[in-house]
Amino acid sequence: MKALPTSTSAPSLTIRTSTFHAPFSTPHYSPTQQPILRTTLPKNSKLLLSLHAIPPLHNSTSSVSAESPPDQAADVSGGGVEKFDWYAQWYPVAPVCDLDKGAPRGLKVMGMDVVVWWDGNENAWKVFDDMCPHRLAPLSEGRIDRWGRLQCSYHGWCFDGSGSCQLIPQAPLDGPPAHTSKRACVATYPTVVHHGIVWFWPNSDPEHRHVFDKKNPPLVPELDDPSFTTTMGSRDIRYGYDSLVENLVDPAHLPYAHYGLTPTMPNKEKRDEEGGRPMEFMVNKLGIDGFEGSVESFGEFRFIAPCLFFLPTIADEPSANLGNGFVVPSSAETLKPSTGRRMALVVLCVPVSPGTSRLIWAFPRNFDIWVDKVVPRWILHMGTNLILDSDLCILHAQLPVILTGVGSMLLISLQFLYQENSLWTGTGLM
Repeated sequence: MKALPTSTSAPSLTIRTSTFHAPFSTPHYSPTQQPILRTTLPKNSKLLLSLHAIPPLHNSTSSVSAESPPDQAADVSGGGVEKFDWYAQWYPVAPVCDLDKGAPRGLKVMGMDVVVWWDGNENAWKVFDDMCPHRLAPLSEGRIDRWGRLQCSYHGWCFDGSGSCQLIPQAPLDGPPAHTSKRACVATYPTVVHHGIVWFWPNSDPEHRHVFDKKNPPLVPELDDPSFTTTMGSRDIRYGYDSLVENLVDPAHLPYAHYGLTPTMPNKEKRDEEGGRPMEFMVNKLGIDGFEGSVESFGEFRFIAPCLFFLPTIADEPSANLGNGFVVPSSAETLKPSTGRRMALVVLCVPVSPGTSRLIWAFPRNFDIWVDKVVPRWILHMGTNLILDSDLCILHAQLPVILTGVGSMLLISLQFLYQENSLWTGTGLM
């Protein structure tokens, strides 16, 4: 894994979940304090969005020390602080195992409708705008013709892997070559297969054509290690990207939201049947590109913005394997690397649209390799979806409450996505 940049003198941030009941009060914003979303339309690219300012959380008892370096104690007023450009990142679209080389597939990422298809002439996956330049029909409803071109199913226009139109059936053979017009081209995006997943860079400007030479998707060595096997899947879920990320780094919900699905962790001080207890949450590195930390009984974790959550686990006997890829350690002190058995939880969090996100998961491990060769993939997915469903019924119900203006910390964290004049105006969620 690539280490996140940080200062060696950076202090640690310690948070205890037992203090989360009432330390935060909802700040009152003045018009000048509102988060600002500004959009621009670069040449030949989709809508770009950058977050210019998020107001500080007033009256919060959990904050980075004032002695933190500038990259941690960031000035959120918008002056001289580095901005996170959401459209200058690699985004996972879909696992290759879920794609069909014989048919295009339409997906949405960051509010953008794209089509993923296999270019047999270049032996590569391609990501295009899911929109024919002729009559704006979705290319994902088209087909791959016998020459390996993407054909629109409305009027038969055909496109090669560069997005250039190769055929307009209705154009006269003795007339001007209409298919060579730039207006007949489809916007294409830089695309790469990484860890068995198709990733794309959501900017079609020509200067981004070779962006892979400058910036790569995040690396998870376990996913390419031949001594590991992995189970991978994806699912679109009806709650937002921010709720998804927040939920992943909240282990306190496990014994309750997943009651009966996860084993009860040993607790020296028994408070209830489920095993809830105060848990220490450490943030060791924090910056614009993500954060690293550790959670009591679970060990270290890492989030690399905007998508990757990574939790390595030593899979010895004291750990409880849930049978669906999730492992809950019984105690951090008992996890000893005596057997060399290792596994990890890899989750890719993909923003799709307001109130919808995509979860791509993988559980690489270096033991019981034979299981994935014998057990059908759909059986493993059934176990994983039980976990996801138990989160879904709660997190999906939160969104309409948040949007009605009920004061909460979640309202603050979501406000920049759902304000007027934002990227999502006109979606029906305002």
